[in-house]
Amino acid sequence: MFKLGSQFMPPLFEGSSLYMPTALPGISITQASQLLQEQDRILRSFPEVESVFGAVGRSDSATDNAPLDMYDTTVMLKPREKWRSGMTYEKLIGEMDAKLQFPGLTNT
Repeated sequence: MFKLGSQFMPPLFEGSSLYMPTALPGISITQASQLLQEQDRILRSFPEVESVFGAVGRSDSATDNAPLDMYDTTVMLKPREKWRSGMTYEKLIGEMDAKLQFPGLTNT
């Protein structure tokens, strides 16, 4: 059935996840770096995670105007056959979200 104003996009599993928390405006570069290192350490602790690459702040490109309080973290996951028994993508994201609770940081 067609519904006006809707779109169809099936869920995709491409072996990675993007974690983009935001901090309160005005965070210092020192505190932002410390939070980034801590979140990356926590993400790496999951047995399903292959690698983590986090970035915070602005690049030298006019096309990426992200403020210092916005984090971009790419989480590369291991193949599903190497995951814990019974683990699903939804459960994994839920576990990660539960461990990535920092005061002043909003998970997206």
